[in-house]
Amino acid sequence: MNLPNKLIKVFILFGCLFAETCYAQTNEPAAWIKQIHNRCRQMLLSDQTYATERGFILTDDIKYNTNAAGYLKAQSADGSWPDINYKDQTRGSWKPSWHLYRVLLLNRAYFKTHNQAYLAAAHKALHFWIRNDFHCENWWHNNINVPFAYSSAMLQIGDKADWQEMNYLNNVVTTRIPVHNPTGQNLIWQLDNEARVALIHNDYKAFAKAIAGMQDVITISTKEGIQPDYSFHQHGPMMQVGNYGLSFVNSLLFWMSVTAHTPLAFEQPRQQIVFDYCTEGLRWLIYKKEMDIPAIGRQLRINTGLKRGENLHELFELIKSFDKTLSCKTVIDGFADKNQSTCTMAGNKGFWASDYMVQLKKDHYMMSVKMHGPFVSRLEVATNAENLKGAFINDGLTLVQSSRKEYTNIPAVWNWTMLPGTTCDTTIDPGSKAALTSGNKGTFVGQVSDGHIGACAMAYERLNIKAHKSYFMVNDMLVALGAGITSPDNKNLVTTVDQSFHSGPIVKGNGWLWHDNKGYYFIDKDEQVKTRSEYRHSDWAGINRNGTENDAPVSGLVTTTYIGHNQNDSYAYIIKPDISLKQIKAKPAPDVKILANASDLQAISTATAVIAVFYEPGSLNASGTTIASNKPCMLICEKNKGKITGVWVSNPGRKKTSIELNIGGVKQTINMADDDMAGASVSVML
Repeated sequence: MNLPNKLIKVFILFGCLFAETCYAQTNEPAAWIKQIHNRCRQMLLSDQTYATERGFILTDDIKYNTNAAGYLKAQSADGSWPDINYKDQTRGSWKPSWHLYRVLLLNRAYFKTHNQAYLAAAHKALHFWIRNDFHCENWWHNNINVPFAYSSAMLQIGDKADWQEMNYLNNVVTTRIPVHNPTGQNLIWQLDNEARVALIHNDYKAFAKAIAGMQDVITISTKEGIQPDYSFHQHGPMMQVGNYGLSFVNSLLFWMSVTAHTPLAFEQPRQQIVFDYCTEGLRWLIYKKEMDIPAIGRQLRINTGLKRGENLHELFELIKSFDKTLSCKTVIDGFADKNQSTCTMAGNKGFWASDYMVQLKKDHYMMSVKMHGPFVSRLEVATNAENLKGAFINDGLTLVQSSRKEYTNIPAVWNWTMLPGTTCDTTIDPGSKAALTSGNKGTFVGQVSDGHIGACAMAYERLNIKAHKSYFMVNDMLVALGAGITSPDNKNLVTTVDQSFHSGPIVKGNGWLWHDNKGYYFIDKDEQVKTRSEYRHSDWAGINRNGTENDAPVSGLVTTTYIGHNQNDSYAYIIKPDISLKQIKAKPAPDVKILANASDLQAISTATAVIAVFYEPGSLNASGTTIASNKPCMLICEKNKGKITGVWVSNPGRKKTSIELNIGGVKQTINMADDDMAGASVSVML
């Protein structure tokens, strides 16, 4: 495995941290806290990625435009830097905070070179900060970001800190660390800062309390944090896997490393929860090194998905040093590892707690759908000047990737009223108050999965548009059905099949279209299918107004395929990724049969499964087999040689109820849960 030099240093460092022979053994708290202090300081002075909180870097909110030598040369006499706007009040990328992160680089350079000029520059920078005591309108910077950076600088500088610097830490910074009713990652960040201050004072009791508090947060529940389906929630029932949820792992692995083989080491069951969250949750979000767009949430920046993929890969390399039994579970799509060359990764991952589903086949394709409804809040929009146009990103956004380049950095030039998989009036302003503050009022939103195939569906009711929408992921294809589509004016109402960067020729056949190694099939020959390619010119500031250099204008050729609803109230299409033009010409119709596409029932059948969405109690006939339910539900009926051999059922209503199924004359009553597993798929024995 060819690794960057920095990453090799990580493994050398952590190899020492995990080896008990690296440190003398003792039962004295004073000796243990000194050892832990030294470990933490050693890490903060290293060049490896855990020396700085990755969550701040992934968003580009912390800028390292040069190295320590450059900052030494550019520093003003008063300790400031002329390129930083110290009056800035941007809530996301708050420019004054860059100042403290530059101090971290100066400290590292000093202890590496012993050049007194670096130490003098660090002191000047710290005193400039102390004199001005900068504040941001966003509490997060004042209570979390600044205490993190300042306490880290104090840990680095050690006994070379002067009385003014320590006084500011003890009487100003420490008083701001407590957060009002913190939960999830916000609580972890508070405890992280408390742990750093405790180490500065070699306070074993306070440090132990902070570490114990972190471990208490490592649970699986429907509260903020890791969910039973291994997604992550913050700010209520809201999916936050790629931002708060990724920082959660970054923070905890730092302290798990620092405390390893000490009396304060994290309990093995707590460690396992973190590992499981990574292997059963986070790694399903990465395709060809890039994190899926809806998983990132509101923090859409240039190359943000790739940065998260790289970060997660680094986390997995670290996790493998903790647990060498994970083997293929640490494989992430797009990252080569000769020791795992035989590992495969394929299947369906239903994140029912977050209304999000992924179908992944390593090295071949990734499909995902993001919805929202009564149990899951939509992703944040217009928060801290981020995700300014993402009003419809939760409304069935469907991304089907093969090359991975289809959507890399496309948010800047997307038409946000024509997101793939959504049904929307194109005259609506996605940045309007009505769009940004409204949500889906439909009460039926759910999914069903057997781990290999799956489906998600929702009764959609928003901004006077109603529709019943379902998405079936089976046999390496996505089948999308829509019915009962109504609107006060259908003239501008469309369902967007795809909107991706243009790549190569567009070839049309009888009922199909091929572009960029994806096949698009249209079942209803009367559908008003249109395709257009156009150059788009925009900038990242249009969706993320944080004043970074990434706000420069961008452009790209974008191809959009959509179905108009001026004359019809339904749609049916299939997308098959990773297919050549030769293959689609040889077989212009996929092996799937649509059994129903109505407001009360949507269902499909293949040679191996029947998948049904019962919005209302009802029945259907599948090749002579009657399948009926007395309650709204979703079903996967697995078939073998034409016979149904297994059934999976879910309850989108998420209330305690009993569902009576009749499958081929065999009746079964299933008691559905209303606890933490409400909404999950249940296997039914026939």
